[in-house]
Amino acid sequence: MYLDNVNTSISSKIEYLHSNYKEISHSDLKDMFEKGIAQHGVSSQHDEFLDLAAILLIKTHKDKTILHTIVDMIFFRNREGLFTHDLIWVFFQAREPYSLMLIAKYLDSDDVNDLKLARKLLDFVPSIDMTVGEGSKQHKAFFYWMKENYSFLYFTGESFQRTSKPITYIVVLDAKYLCRQVSLYTKKPLIPYTAKEKNLLGYFNKLDENNKLLLSRFSLRIHHESIYLWKSWINYSINKQIRIAKASLRDCNL
Repeated sequence: MYLDNVNTSISSKIEYLHSNYKEISHSDLKDMFEKGIAQHGVSSQHDEFLDLAAILLIKTHKDKTILHTIVDMIFFRNREGLFTHDLIWVFFQAREPYSLMLIAKYLDSDDVNDLKLARKLLDFVPSIDMTVGEGSKQHKAFFYWMKENYSFLYFTGESFQRTSKPITYIVVLDAKYLCRQVSLYTKKPLIPYTAKEKNLLGYFNKLDENNKLLLSRFSLRIHHESIYLWKSWINYSINKQIRIAKASLRDCNL
C-alpha cells in the first residue's frame, strides 16, 4: 500500500488521506493510526496526520474503540502546549457519553494542566461547580451525575470551535420525569409518549426550571425504588407531586 512506504513524506500521507479516504478500508486506516501513535508529538505534521486519521475513523467508520487513546493524546498535547482543538472536536463528535469518564479520571491528576483541561471539558453540568473544590470530589460527583442521567442525555452538537463554553450534552428533563430513555441524536423518547404522558408533560413543561429538576430527580428515584409507588405518585396533580417531592427533600436531603 502507498502509505506503507517508509520513504513517503508525512505531507504526502496527509494529502493522500484527504484525497482517497473513501477508498481506504477501516482496518487499513486503523492500522495507520495505531502505527502512527509511536511518533505522536514528534512534529506538528505528524500530529495532523493522526488527527485526520482519528477524524476519519470516528466520523466515517463510527469507530469508538480509539476514544481512550484520543483522550490520552489530548491531555499529553495540552501538557506540552501542542494543538488539541481537532482531537477535542472529534472526541465529542463520537457521541459516546460514557467516554466522558475517560476525561473525568483526569480530575484526579496531580498535574494542574490536566485538572484545568478536564474541568473545562466537563463544565457543561449545571449541578457541578467545576471552578472550585477538589478534583477528586468533582470526579465522584460527575460519576454519579452520569450514572443518574445517562439514559436522558441529548448531544447538542455545540463545540469549542464555536464557543468558549459549549453545552455539549443536556439532560432531557421531561423524559427523566417520565423515566423514558431518549435518543442521543433526536432528543425524542425511544418509545413515543402516550396521550396520557403527553397530558402530564403539558403540566410539567409549564413549571419553572427548579421544579422541573426537583420532579425529574424525585420521579427517577422512586421509580427505581418502587414502580407501585411511582405509579401512584405520577397520577397525582402536579402540585401534589411537588409537595411530596419537597417533603422527601427535607426528610432525606434528596
